[in-house]
Amino acid sequence: MPYPFPGMNPYLENPKFWFEVHHLLIGIIAESLNSQLLPKYRVGVEKRVYQMSGEDALLIGIPDCLEINF
Repeated sequence: MPYPFPGMNPYLENPKFWFEVHHLLIGIIAESLNSQLLPKYRVGVEKRVYQMSGEDALLIGIPDCLEINF
């Protein structure tokens, strides 16, 4: 019987290992994009958006893309 999912690596996609691959891949992609985008833009990883109210902060979300004006 032929393998039902050609092109997939079940070892790599095992939950024990995928977490590591995911983070390494994000870092490599960020480095590659930064070399093309700097100095006007920069890639940030694991950024969070909070809403501040007095001393309290509420996590709004983790954006896929975020523009920050300085």
